[in-house]
Amino acid sequence: MEQIRQDILSLTADIGATLEISSTAMDMSMLTGSGLDIRVQGPDTQELMRIAQELAGLLEGVEGTDQIDDGIARSADSVTVTVDKNKAMAYGLTTAQVYQAIATELTNETTATTLSVGTRDYPVVVVRAQQPLRDDTLGALTIEGTQDGETVDVRLDDIAQIGSEPALMSIVRENQARTLTVSAQIADGYNISLVSREAQKALSAYPLPDGYSAVIVGENETIASSMRDLVLMILLAVAFIYLIMVAQFQSLLSPFIVLFTIPLAFTGGLLALLIAGFELSVIAMLGFLVLSGIIVNNGIVLVDYINQLRLSGVEKREAILTAGRTRLRPILMTALTTILGLSTLALGLGAGGSTIQPMAVVTVGGLIYATLMTLYVVPCLYDLLQRRPMTARAAAEQEALEA
Repeated sequence: MEQIRQDILSLTADIGATLEISSTAMDMSMLTGSGLDIRVQGPDTQELMRIAQELAGLLEGVEGTDQIDDGIARSADSVTVTVDKNKAMAYGLTTAQVYQAIATELTNETTATTLSVGTRDYPVVVVRAQQPLRDDTLGALTIEGTQDGETVDVRLDDIAQIGSEPALMSIVRENQARTLTVSAQIADGYNISLVSREAQKALSAYPLPDGYSAVIVGENETIASSMRDLVLMILLAVAFIYLIMVAQFQSLLSPFIVLFTIPLAFTGGLLALLIAGFELSVIAMLGFLVLSGIIVNNGIVLVDYINQLRLSGVEKREAILTAGRTRLRPILMTALTTILGLSTLALGLGAGGSTIQPMAVVTVGGLIYATLMTLYVVPCLYDLLQRRPMTARAAAEQEALEA
């Protein structure tokens, strides 16, 4: 989608006009982020418009922002009439009477009569041509009043102040508060999280009047929420994996050794993202979640076979070396099947392949790095942490079962 946007801009570079292009295609890659919004809320519309314009100016000074919109570009000029009650009462007029006269003047149609045809009635509406409403023409409007017992015509600008000011075409409310949204796109080559962080610093330094608030929302808020949920899911996955291994190994130490393969996989995934030039996005975080469940298989295969050899009477160092040689082929075969299966996704081949490419890159990079490191790190950890003789512990467990 971004490539199409760049192609259109390059083809229209010589038309002598400013061209803005936006896309609305539903794509999971949107979770990597492409824009930020600032939601401004407060009671007075004019003050909201002033704040929105100033915040748009602040965003222009934030590196990485592009196509900034203050949310009031579609505003229209409105005529305001402020009645001076004392002057109006001098002519026997109330504020309500003045506004009623103005409303009558603004009404440009009236029902003159009704035609009856059979059993149906048709109203005849007379529409008069109306000149554009301006503060100078409205000021010449005369209203019938009284002074010293006599009827007089009073000009509107004699009893009221008339002016014009910009006004919104529509008023948006969120949680019963008037709202304006200042938006900006993220320029190419910039990360939405980093740009949002700089925008938050600028927003924190902006003095807001009492009763008004400005909060960064939009895609950055969605991404942050999704990231928090995924981190929680990964932590829960690691906890469940550990509990399942405790039940299978009947030990707390062996599963702990196996869990060391997870940070190795995460390190490989981050290195793969760095080499491939991808950002840490929600899609990439899904790859870390997948790694949590896959990479422990290699450690389980290795640690379980070491335990079997030690239970059969083999010395610990000899059991570690034998297990490394014997389980090398199964570990490599298990890793290679997954790596090769995800290779097409990691290369971004096919329609829509680029959407989940970061997830595949994380998974493949994590598997390659962790598989190689597992053959060195897990045996070393096992040798350091497993100090009790396995045969003695097995005999004690057998005696406990017989008792």
